[in-house]
Amino acid sequence: MSAIRIAGVGYRYPGAAARTLSGIDLVVDAGRIVVLEGPSGGGKTTLLRVLAGLAPAFHGGEAWGAASVAGLDLRTAAPGLVAQRVGFLFQEPEAQGVMTEALRDVAFGLQCRGWAPNRIEPSARAALAAVGCDHLVGRRLDTLSSGERQRVALAAVLAPEPDVLLLDEPTAQLDDDAACELVGQLRRLADRGLAIVLSEHRRDRIEHLADEVLGVTAGRIGPPPGPAAYPAALEAAPDAAPALTLRGVDLQRDGTTVIDGVTCDLPAGASIALVGPNGAGKSTLLRAIAGLEAPVRGTIATPRRDLTALPADRRVPEVRLVPQDPGRTLLEATAEAEIRTGAALLGMPDEAGDRAIEDLGLGGLLHRHPRDLSVGERERVAIAAALAVEPGVLLLDEPTRGMDAAHRATLARIIGERRARGLATVTATHDRAFVRATADALWAIGDRRLVAGDPVPHVLREAPR
Repeated sequence: MSAIRIAGVGYRYPGAAARTLSGIDLVVDAGRIVVLEGPSGGGKTTLLRVLAGLAPAFHGGEAWGAASVAGLDLRTAAPGLVAQRVGFLFQEPEAQGVMTEALRDVAFGLQCRGWAPNRIEPSARAALAAVGCDHLVGRRLDTLSSGERQRVALAAVLAPEPDVLLLDEPTAQLDDDAACELVGQLRRLADRGLAIVLSEHRRDRIEHLADEVLGVTAGRIGPPPGPAAYPAALEAAPDAAPALTLRGVDLQRDGTTVIDGVTCDLPAGASIALVGPNGAGKSTLLRAIAGLEAPVRGTIATPRRDLTALPADRRVPEVRLVPQDPGRTLLEATAEAEIRTGAALLGMPDEAGDRAIEDLGLGGLLHRHPRDLSVGERERVAIAAALAVEPGVLLLDEPTRGMDAAHRATLARIIGERRARGLATVTATHDRAFVRATADALWAIGDRRLVAGDPVPHVLREAPR
């Protein structure tokens, strides 16, 4: 039985000259998992929005073709009815939370559906347990890591027991254990009759349990793209002077210790992979270095000055952070203005921005509003803006989130080229292939401690790409 059947579907966003989707034909039977792959901006997210009844009902624009999902004709069904049968996980979990606390957020959708009060809390707790985050009950969403928020958002989608599940980059921010648990849970749901369509750039995490893998490129369905080749990783420069030092740094969140006693040096030209499970404190450490979190004690310094008491804006260009959700930091009306404004305010020339735009393939996006870009495209704009000020230390928090394989390989090449000129990079990531391609050492966080400087393990260095 077909849970999804669409024929000749196309879609154009409001005010757009070109179609985002064109001539889409897709059939997904109950109990099957279909994975969508393709370049950033190729149409994967838009296709999921159409299947969820959000485009054009919420996003506006123009749609055409025949589309039936969960037994509903999307051309005539009310959006509220579609939402009762179709669960949709957004690419940005930060945009999906409604309530302030994890359990209440999952329960909210059940309350909106009129479930009996005695069913709501047990079902919400069961959904949290199903995605391995029942320990987050009682935690505020704004204190969770992005990976933890992604799991809470997925629990909120699963709790109402939809007939069709649509997931946009569900493993992008999960550590390996959490991703493995999620993929296994999706397979179990499909085996019980749920139809699942998801977009994913990390093929290695999902394809072994997928029933079909399709490519979405330039708004059309075709074969999936081949893997992109990463450049060879560079070795660390011997005996490089430190670009950054941390001494006895303690970090807390809401009175609870996150990381304790961090002491380490970041050599100029080094490329460090910051690794650890979701919620371990990777983002907190990067934010502290950038001046967005205040350490309880300890010092953070460059060779030029002590940064510990300086606000974030006065640490630029010595230190520049690209956060896990760069959409929150994009404030200008065009991508080009976003890339160039920081350098202009610092009185710096345009050359570094020009080079970043070219290297990251952003020439065709410069006149677009950042909010109209895909998550992967926004990530590249934010990275270009950081490179435009020529920082001494570049902090990247999950930079490959939403980024296709070709652009991940491009970013690896850029890091290699910049570090040859002295740029030190710390990258918080769960992307093992990216670690292999870019890092010469690890900073590993676990149990509130940081172990710094370990070389990338041989098993990672030699694993298949």
